[in-house]
Amino acid sequence: MKIKKGKRMEIKHRLIHGDSSKVLKSFPDESIHLAVTSPPYFNAREYSQWPTLSEYLEDMKKIFIETFRVLDNHRVFVLNVGDVNCQLGKQPWTNSRVPLGALFTVMCQQIGFKYVDNFIWHKGEPQSFRHMNGGNNYPFYHYPVNSYEHILIFHKHVLDSTRIPCPVCGTTQVQNNSQSEIGVQSWECNNEECSHRSPGNRGKRYSARSVMMDKGKTPENSIEKEFLQKWRKDIVTFSPVIKIIKGENRLGHTAPFPEDIPEMAIKLYTYKGDTVLDPFAGSFTTSVVAAKLGRNSVGIDMKKDYISLGLKRMKITLSQKRLFESHTHKIEVLDESDIKNISFEKSQVFNKEDYINESEKKNTKNLNKIKKI
Repeated sequence: MKIKKGKRMEIKHRLIHGDSSKVLKSFPDESIHLAVTSPPYFNAREYSQWPTLSEYLEDMKKIFIETFRVLDNHRVFVLNVGDVNCQLGKQPWTNSRVPLGALFTVMCQQIGFKYVDNFIWHKGEPQSFRHMNGGNNYPFYHYPVNSYEHILIFHKHVLDSTRIPCPVCGTTQVQNNSQSEIGVQSWECNNEECSHRSPGNRGKRYSARSVMMDKGKTPENSIEKEFLQKWRKDIVTFSPVIKIIKGENRLGHTAPFPEDIPEMAIKLYTYKGDTVLDPFAGSFTTSVVAAKLGRNSVGIDMKKDYISLGLKRMKITLSQKRLFESHTHKIEVLDESDIKNISFEKSQVFNKEDYINESEKKNTKNLNKIKKI
């Protein structure tokens, strides 16, 4: 399916108050097209305190398991996290460096995600004097100032044996062609009347993922060269959000998410009209960026203050008209108890069920043409 130029769509933004581990259980399987988030770092802020590291990781795992379930097949999970220094117990000597990036990578792989990339976000010159070591310029005193975070990229590939019709002729006369990569079922067209045949008389070889990617090659989904240039390497430099101005927190959140991260995730891993999830919405930066880029959004947070903050930011964003924008936006503020039968918008580019139905119609039409000949 393609979005017709000039066609008006209603883009929905849902701000949900509640615990993500519970809220996500109400979401249908494979209903989200991208998940991008920055979870609370273990005991790094007043709002992110856990008795033990194990309990923290267990809580994160529950949410990531649900994230995996609700994410559509062959889609992407972008996870921003930084390693932290903190006390692992009550005694000061339990202070330790906790490699959250490594712990989350292993956790997500155990859940079923495929680890693909790790962008290193270089945050520039840090405002810290840790490297001065209290004036002890001697061996064993030196510890570097932390100036980076991880932006982890995971794919979801669950092997699906549903026969995907040939994208050329629409036939379901296809055969198993092994896997194009782990978890991505490949097919080969067996219709000898199909217009796509190799020099060796092999049929079209494809997968649900390749069909989706081919259908997504439309002008409205084109990515600017300057943007691709910015993200060409796996070390990327941009500044963190400046939240303190003249001693006052102007953003209402102690750890705001820079727009660069959800912008990268949305532009590189979604199509216009897709639905983007942030299970730790915070100041709802992911929703703000999704709105700017013509994507539906779902943001979840436990704090009502952040829901109010997100609503305020969304209203400001949507009040600013953008050139050539033809769609309308709708904001819904929901509570955990309001979402028992929630549903989300289908992808405008590729939805497996719709694609199969459309291909069957195309195949029938082709067969009728052949009969007339």
